[in-house]
Amino acid sequence: MAQKTDTITVGTPFERYAQMEFGTYQMVTYTKMNGKTLFPSLKTITTKEINLSGKTYLSVKHRWVSGDSKMDGTFEYLCEPETLRPVQHIRKTTKKGIEAFSFLPEKVISLDTVKENALAGFNVPLEVPTYNWEIDIETYSLLPMKEGYKVVMNFYHPGGSPPGYCLLEVEGSEVLSLPGGSQMDCWVLYTDYGGRQPTRFWYTKNTQQFIKMEGVFHQMEIYKYRLMH
Repeated sequence: MAQKTDTITVGTPFERYAQMEFGTYQMVTYTKMNGKTLFPSLKTITTKEINLSGKTYLSVKHRWVSGDSKMDGTFEYLCEPETLRPVQHIRKTTKKGIEAFSFLPEKVISLDTVKENALAGFNVPLEVPTYNWEIDIETYSLLPMKEGYKVVMNFYHPGGSPPGYCLLEVEGSEVLSLPGGSQMDCWVLYTDYGGRQPTRFWYTKNTQQFIKMEGVFHQMEIYKYRLMH
């Protein structure tokens, strides 16, 4: 029997939030074009709950470094615990400087409390509240994964392409072989970003911990691999 497609709207608590992966880990990211490796970088991800002015937020920080310092950068994202409702996002890159966003239910605007914000006057209206693309891996990890599970969610990449709905599907599972002869049983999550970029994500079945991502955009292959310790 066909699985019905779920819809998760911003503000809905994730039942798996208690299994959110807190702490720090690293991943290697790179792309390939015509067999040549491009833009390799090492990304460090730290996720924790913090308290600001008496209120608790989920803080997600990404820091990436590469062989080209122009490609280096960081971001710190704050959202509501349990729902992942976006609050604010501050991205710093060598190329573009500081880009700071404030998320409201009806729009995303510049975060004017941040000095030297390159996006003064930024304003993108929202038809409905949206999740943040830049923590897609963390968000997907909270989905109730099972064989054939399908869900639609609204996402927006701050300062990037317009908000839009994304269909995600658990297309199956795969046992990965690890160095040393051990194995890891994973769910395989698939999306094609509206037909533009077929991409798969692997998450462990027991904790839904992110392991790797592989995708294709036009002629470019995109890879993200977690460093295992």
